[in-house]
Amino acid sequence: MTKKEGHNITERPPVIAIMGHIDHGKSTLLDYIRKTNVVGGEAGGITQHLSAYEVVHPTALGQEKKITFLDTPGHEAFSRMRERGANIADIAVLIVSAEEGVKAQTIEAYKSITETKTPFIVAINKVDKPNANPERVKQELADIGIYVESYGGSVPVVPISAKIGGGVPELLDMMLLVAELEELQGEPDIPATGYVLEANLDPKIGVTCTLIVKNGTLETGDFVAIGKDYAKVKKIENFLGQTVSGATFSSPVRIYGWAQIPAVGAKFQTLKSKKDLADYLDLYKEESPTNNPGPDNNSQNDKHSDRLEIPVAIKTDVYGSLEAVMKEVAKLNSDKVILKIIHTGVGAITENDVKTASSSGRSIILGFHVKTDRGATDLAAKYGIKIVTFDIIYKLSEWLVEEIKTRTPKERVEEMMGRAKILKIFNRAKDKQIIGGQVIKGKIVKGKEMVIYRHDREVGRGKITDLQEKKIKTSQVEEGAQFGAEIDSKIIISAGDLIEVVESVFK
Repeated sequence: MTKKEGHNITERPPVIAIMGHIDHGKSTLLDYIRKTNVVGGEAGGITQHLSAYEVVHPTALGQEKKITFLDTPGHEAFSRMRERGANIADIAVLIVSAEEGVKAQTIEAYKSITETKTPFIVAINKVDKPNANPERVKQELADIGIYVESYGGSVPVVPISAKIGGGVPELLDMMLLVAELEELQGEPDIPATGYVLEANLDPKIGVTCTLIVKNGTLETGDFVAIGKDYAKVKKIENFLGQTVSGATFSSPVRIYGWAQIPAVGAKFQTLKSKKDLADYLDLYKEESPTNNPGPDNNSQNDKHSDRLEIPVAIKTDVYGSLEAVMKEVAKLNSDKVILKIIHTGVGAITENDVKTASSSGRSIILGFHVKTDRGATDLAAKYGIKIVTFDIIYKLSEWLVEEIKTRTPKERVEEMMGRAKILKIFNRAKDKQIIGGQVIKGKIVKGKEMVIYRHDREVGRGKITDLQEKKIKTSQVEEGAQFGAEIDSKIIISAGDLIEVVESVFK
């Protein structure tokens, strides 16, 4: 390792983001590496939180080297969490199924990687499957601009089977090789800096946050500052939940003691004394850049002022999930309906949430990975407020779609039943006209309203009061047949006009 005068600079373990399309094997890969089973603990087998884990990998030379993994969710709604993972990571692994190839979220993950200029490796998974076709996957990758080494490019590619572990040691070796080429370094003797990976509010233990230390050392008794927010570190837990006295670069840690929930994705800085903290706060002049989501007053200045407005409150377990749920809710807004987010937060659904929602009429409280207090349930029943909770985000979206359908007022619209061409006019008497025609589309029905067109322009309306086919009275005439009809209309119909029979329906 290189050293500079006055500095103890050493090799830093890499922080790796596992990215890719849903069900392509990200969690299975981490399960194999960690020899644990997170998939079983995730609803529906889908990873829905940004988590961090450390492993130790023995190299070919017998050295044991540490690697930190970020497990980023594959669902489209968690794109912001994925982007944050790519920002924090030193190296990304883009995992692609050898069966399914490049998918939408593969491309989205690649975009996040390129935007953050993160070095990456391609892992082609499920190569042991009968329908596996790694060469087709490489071609599909080339089609989107990813040229792997075997295709004349510079991106390393490793074929693996995450389920049985085939190729995984080689993938870990490749991660360490890329890390070595990146010359990742850190100074253990300086106060820690890094990023907030996740933050949440637990009703029993208060506010906690997960940090990734990118440089320096964090110790119990330090002050951690994130913008204007700060906390004294009274307890540090490693990724296994074990209490430790300190942590150095590339380590994921959880700390306690925050008065407020820190901004997820923000950079943190460690101060060793109260004086250092005071000096830092004096120098800090700008507002903390926060990506913590809050209520979106998306109905203000709305050009569609006649849209149906449905008030929505959202409670989730962590802020990363809150971002994702808000994104899903916003996608359902249309020119007819707007979901107005009136309240957001992390933690269990409480009576206070219900009281806040009750001021906005027929509100919905959406919960994601949270419980509902008994008092909140009782109060919601009293106010007529719906509380619904979910563990899988697409189930939440599906429920909202159906709820929107239920609440959307039906509109009266006209549907065309049939079209006919007028061939001859037999008689006119005041508003009554006897005509002959031929049905060219659909059917003509007695008693229905009709629209009269001349030279492709609507000229008036009328009603079919009598109808005959082959001089026999009938209730309707089908496509292709000729007919005679009595029309009640103030508009004088001419040969060559078109008539369309319409019916009013509610949709």
